[in-house]
Amino acid sequence: MNSSFADVKQFGAAGDGAGDDTESVQLALASIPDGGTVYFPPGTYRITRSIEILSDKVCLCGQGSGSHLLYTYEQQESDTPLTASLFVFRAGIRYVTIRDLRLEYTGSFYPEYGQSYLGKVDGLRFRQCFDVSIENIEASGFNASAITVTTGDASQYAKRFKVYKCYLHHNRVAGVLFGNVERISIMDCDLEYQGSQPDGGTGYGCAGFSSELPRDIQIMGNRACFNYRKGIDLHAGIGAIIEGNICHGNRLYGIYTEGTKTGNVIIRGNLISGMKVDRLDIPDPYTWISGIDFGPYSAALLPEEYHNYLIEGNEIIDFGLNHGSAYPIRCYFNFKRGMIQIKNNKMAAGRITHLIHLHNSSGTERREVQLDISGNQAFIRQATGYCFNLPMCSQLNIHGNQITIEQSAKREGIIALSEECLESVTMTNNHYTVPDLSAASALKDWTEPWLQDKMYKAGNFLNGRLEESHLRYPGAGTGSPYRQVCDTS
Repeated sequence: MNSSFADVKQFGAAGDGAGDDTESVQLALASIPDGGTVYFPPGTYRITRSIEILSDKVCLCGQGSGSHLLYTYEQQESDTPLTASLFVFRAGIRYVTIRDLRLEYTGSFYPEYGQSYLGKVDGLRFRQCFDVSIENIEASGFNASAITVTTGDASQYAKRFKVYKCYLHHNRVAGVLFGNVERISIMDCDLEYQGSQPDGGTGYGCAGFSSELPRDIQIMGNRACFNYRKGIDLHAGIGAIIEGNICHGNRLYGIYTEGTKTGNVIIRGNLISGMKVDRLDIPDPYTWISGIDFGPYSAALLPEEYHNYLIEGNEIIDFGLNHGSAYPIRCYFNFKRGMIQIKNNKMAAGRITHLIHLHNSSGTERREVQLDISGNQAFIRQATGYCFNLPMCSQLNIHGNQITIEQSAKREGIIALSEECLESVTMTNNHYTVPDLSAASALKDWTEPWLQDKMYKAGNFLNGRLEESHLRYPGAGTGSPYRQVCDTS
């Protein structure tokens, strides 16, 4: 027998779904102490207790969904994830491959409100492991997550994880949950129906969790749909690219990258849809939805150089909430320096609160944040607040946007700024169609001295008419603008 290849049936596994195949799998693993392949031919293998992987260079593989591992262990009160999960990978091992298997858990799921984190059973539980490839795995029913990567120690990082072409669905917490890992990619996966309908506390297609700090993250080309909390979540993470994903029908958030340790994030080319509802189907405190969320939800814990966000080329459609608050794009604006670019996005929504909302909850201290909102298109049926609610920015550019709002509760303008921190505003070549607007400009308070002294405004159209322009010399000091009034008759 090839010492680097172990067929579990050669070690006594029945694969009939009735007998207990746990010991056979353990014997197969023991036969490759220096690494190798444990192979599961087509069949249903009933596993009744947790199995630990101790060696480098181990491959667990089968022939796709026909190689079915049925985990029937019932979680005990004394269990931890290290004692309850199906496969646990020892810290320090490397060169691990898991592919072409179907993993299913049939034990307690804890679906009720308030039971979000009672489950301890993951499908694949990794500690500080290196060079891990997970490909073409289906995993469902786990009362924690299908795949979890965590070290529990800020000084220890797992490295180089790839999750590719997996189908992870109907797990209690997440499809993929990751903490202290450096260079993780989640690509071309289906991440569906995580969480539980009665409980909004969990349900993430994939998630970076807040107690650790992932680095160098790629989440690309996935379908994160119908999750009971969020499609894609990054409660913590530095250096993330979230691109080309489809997030459809998620209950509270499409893409969420909020956290005190989240920064340098690119969210580009994603489709967020299927979030237009009358009211949420869970009780308070859940009274809001958001398409794309980013920024630290309280005082940032990262150095200021990490607070740069690019939100570009996304499409947010079939979105809105009739009873509650709805934000196609929202930033938790609790950092003092950085750059935000919101560019070339397309949005179509029913009833919303703000189209782009900077939520400030950390006072009025000095900010040096540049904000660029350009090239966006939006068609909104009803807005209950300002379309652009943008307090506390220092330098602001609003250029080339096309915005239509059929019904606006705000009649004095749809763009609201604040005097604090403001250094300059450039507003050019925008087209706004807002029949309810009674003001002469889409920019609220534009005739106020505190705003005129810092503003360049030209080439904007409101309801088909060219707005009055306001020009100043670049770099002109406060109180010395050059003003030109255009004939709009």
